Amino acid sequence: MKSDKKIREDVLAELQWEPVLNATEIGVAVHNGVVTLSGNVDSFAKKTQAELVAKRVKGVKAVAIDINVDRWPEDNSNDTEVAAAIIAAFRYHTLVPKDKIRVKVENGWVTLEGAVEWQYQKKAAYDAIDLLQGVKGISDLIAVKPVVNKAILKDDIKRALERNADIQAANIDIQTSGNKVILKGQAGSWHEKNIIQRAAWASPGVTDVKDEIEVV
Repeated sequence: MKSDKKIREDVLAELQWEPVLNATEIGVAVHNGVVTLSGNVDSFAKKTQAELVAKRVKGVKAVAIDINVDRWPEDNSNDTEVAAAIIAAFRYHTLVPKDKIRVKVENGWVTLEGAVEWQYQKKAAYDAIDLLQGVKGISDLIAVKPVVNKAILKDDIKRALERNADIQAANIDIQTSGNKVILKGQAGSWHEKNIIQRAAWASPGVTDVKDEIEVV
């Protein structure tokens, strides 16, 4: 098992390796495999990227984000302009359902509300705006409400995991409660953990996924 010191060294090295980021802007602390990132960056996209970079380091069990987004001096976007850019991004994104999502922007912080049929639509809305200039943060309050209330078959989810070459399906326990899926067990990486989440969300009728999988 990697020590906290080694994990910190690897996270710092990975931050320096990532061309999107300026590693000197980001502080790294590690305790029992939990990484805390701190500092100031000039865009929400960089904050998101820093989290992704930390999660791809072997031995990281969880990531806490304490990074502030300070717009660079040349960014004069006001909330009205940011909101207009978001609406335009949604309009031209083929996976974002039309007229289903409400947008509020306050001091650069975006709040998304509404309801969609599938988790991938919720994720598409988030992904469509996290790279936009002027966005300081996102509160994603979009609900997933399938049109058809279909019973969730955990065996179908299990078979989907077994078909995936990147997953050790035997290490995952799947439980269901109404329209909710509970995932337990162990994954070898955050990449594997995310694939398992997507497989659960792909089951028709799912409105919530509780992920209790441990990254080891």
